[in-house]
Amino acid sequence: MAIIRIPFDTTSNKDLLKTGALRDIFDTTVREAKSEYSILFNDLKTSDEYVRDVQMAGLDEAVEIVEGQNIPIQAPLLGETKEYTQKQFGGGFRMTFKMDYFNKYSLWKRWAKDLAKIQIESKDVEIASVFNNAASGGGTGFNSSLQLASAVHTQLDLTQSTYSNYPSGTGAAMSITAIQNARYYFSTLKDDRGKWMGAIPTVIYFEPTLFFTAKEIFGSDLIAHELSNTINVLPEMNLKLFEYHRLSTTTDWGMAAPQDDNYDLNVFTSMAPRFFEKDAPDNTLDKIIISLQMFTYGFGDPRLVYIGKVG
Repeated sequence: MAIIRIPFDTTSNKDLLKTGALRDIFDTTVREAKSEYSILFNDLKTSDEYVRDVQMAGLDEAVEIVEGQNIPIQAPLLGETKEYTQKQFGGGFRMTFKMDYFNKYSLWKRWAKDLAKIQIESKDVEIASVFNNAASGGGTGFNSSLQLASAVHTQLDLTQSTYSNYPSGTGAAMSITAIQNARYYFSTLKDDRGKWMGAIPTVIYFEPTLFFTAKEIFGSDLIAHELSNTINVLPEMNLKLFEYHRLSTTTDWGMAAPQDDNYDLNVFTSMAPRFFEKDAPDNTLDKIIISLQMFTYGFGDPRLVYIGKVG
């Protein structure tokens, strides 16, 4: 077990143990916690150990009937289930009685505050794996064999139609044409009966390397990167430009409609980080502080997320 002891202070004069020996402790980890997941996920609370959703499609469209003909009776379609089971995430530290007694810079309080920040940011990093591994290993939805990004997502309609929220199954670099294709995807989106439902995307997300590309594309009155007088209509989409710092590949980008009622990327939190301070379970008089939180995340229906490029 890692225990914070007097030898932690490796300065030549044991400066952490002397009053006024240091003007300041410069520590870049002492800052406000940064969390971004709520921009692309439904942030939900639960008191249950697991939550289960089921996919369903309602009635089909009406048909013309002739006089005297029986009106056809329809039945809805039932699909697969998606289960979200709570996971535990925790951490902590232990400090000797002597180190806590003699250090003059409130290190216990400092690292307890740091533990709170770590819990928040660890959650944000964990959830981002859905996008970082969108084409492989990021989890599956109602169809347990397909990742978030797929060119062959299935619908519940009787013909088992497919749709692609991942261009060509390999993605495309962010460009005006690629963004136009993403907009077309949402405009022509179909429901599980294969009927037009449409959706309005409100967020375009991208790895920080693409910040200036996005700003140039959406910030120009004329088509960016062209020697023409063609009006740039993309700003009329009123998309929120989201620089997603948790993305791990410089080409990653995509579009989403998180304001839509059918948006189905979710985070279920049953317990926000809790902190427990206690004496060590021996006779050392050491102190221990640990923290635990419980949440789970994932998606059921992926159709309101368009993965432009991943990996």
